[in-house]
Amino acid sequence: MAQPYLAARGLSKSFGPNEVLKGIEFEVHGHHSVALCGENGAGKSTLIKLLTGLYTPTGGHVEFEGREAGWSDPRQSLAAGIAVVHQEFSVLGALSIAENIYLGAEPRTKMGLIDRRALKRDAQALLDDLGISLNPDDLVETLSVADKQMVEIAKALRVEAKVLILDEPTAVLSQNETKHLFRIINDLRERGMGLVYVSHRLDEIFEICTDITVIKDGVVTSKGPTTDYTHDSVIAAMVGRELGDLFPHKAANPTAGEKVLEVENLLVAPHLPPASLDVHAGEIVGLAGLVGSGRTELALALFGAAPSTGNVSLMGEPMPHRDPAGCIEAGILMLTESRKDDGLFLNSSVARNFAATTPGFGVHHNAIPPGHEERRAAVLKDRRGVVVDHVGLPISALSGGNQQKVLIARLLENRPKLLILDEPTRGVDVGAKSEIYKTLRELADEGMALLVISSELIEIVGLCDRVHVMRDGELAKELVGDEITEEAIITVAAAETSTHHGVAA
Repeated sequence: MAQPYLAARGLSKSFGPNEVLKGIEFEVHGHHSVALCGENGAGKSTLIKLLTGLYTPTGGHVEFEGREAGWSDPRQSLAAGIAVVHQEFSVLGALSIAENIYLGAEPRTKMGLIDRRALKRDAQALLDDLGISLNPDDLVETLSVADKQMVEIAKALRVEAKVLILDEPTAVLSQNETKHLFRIINDLRERGMGLVYVSHRLDEIFEICTDITVIKDGVVTSKGPTTDYTHDSVIAAMVGRELGDLFPHKAANPTAGEKVLEVENLLVAPHLPPASLDVHAGEIVGLAGLVGSGRTELALALFGAAPSTGNVSLMGEPMPHRDPAGCIEAGILMLTESRKDDGLFLNSSVARNFAATTPGFGVHHNAIPPGHEERRAAVLKDRRGVVVDHVGLPISALSGGNQQKVLIARLLENRPKLLILDEPTRGVDVGAKSEIYKTLRELADEGMALLVISSELIEIVGLCDRVHVMRDGELAKELVGDEITEEAIITVAAAETSTHHGVAA
């Protein structure tokens, strides 16, 4: 095999006494796409920062095209041809698509001014080359989240990149948009580019990647061609257990419990058909479908956070005038899709985030004793398996999985009758996912009713007792028991053929 474009040679990194990476060997060859797998905290992000010059290694070195790189900042690695699309967007909403793509590298006239005509022409040519149907003059702030992702990719590829690193690129993409991204990746690979693909979604890895490298606790535990692996073997290398251990056993008779939620003829929007569904005590009901199919909108309407008409009853009691405060009081709690935007108080401590919706729980609200919040948070931390040295640390210091556990624990302090969870494991590693699945099944076994939205089919199939598949805003089909398969869900959900988010179906 030819020499790799990019390589880590015995790469190590320590922060004080904590050694995060230990002697990493990693290669990216042209015409290859390498999956970088590992739990949150395994060292994937640190490795990427070392490969691109953001961090300086404490041992070993980075090689580019066979020579030691010695980059001191990401601008040098970008100039060499290492492009990165981060999970967190860096686009600026007040600028146009073209201005974002060429920010800092705008074409200039002889007078030194920005050449607007050339800027638009170059941006349009790049978008056309990638098959992205967007107007380069449109402001980024007017775009959907999925379109912003496409702009990030175009921005990364404005240079003659030899290696493209993609960090969770499909987290906000629909099925059609994901397929389009995969076409772009395959095209780039065929042109000779090397790609690094970071994702927790194993189905995507097996579809798009030629090679797999697994990191656990800062060391490479396994690497090789994708054809040498199965889902089970990747997970075993990541967390030391197999796929079958991820999901607990389902309820034997899920609808035997009391009907907790009953929805009849709920209208979320005038142009959509009415929705009717129910959720029983002791069962987990899933809402499956493509991004944009209306799952989140339906959940927000049930929670009273979006307008709707129709009949909603909780434990047989009608709830005609719903709002979030009233739903919480009645026993309906919701975990929102974006924990950073709608769930966490990022500048506050872990303890404060635990107690945000139930301050002074267990004591008189007018006389909360000093240290009560911290003591209570310490109990919840141990109960829900949150990994943190001290509950006084900022919540932003925790991994995605531990942040999600804090949010779920906070909701449970309100003693919900119905728990709605929108993408409960988004951005969460496989090990933390397994713990969240176990918690959700335990809650159902204790008699709670759960309504779960997920874009990961394996999660819907492995976790849910019943599944409603949504398409174009309607509940298209209900699946029960052995009917719940990935193929059955895709058959219903993929009937969507409209063009959206700038990508044709």
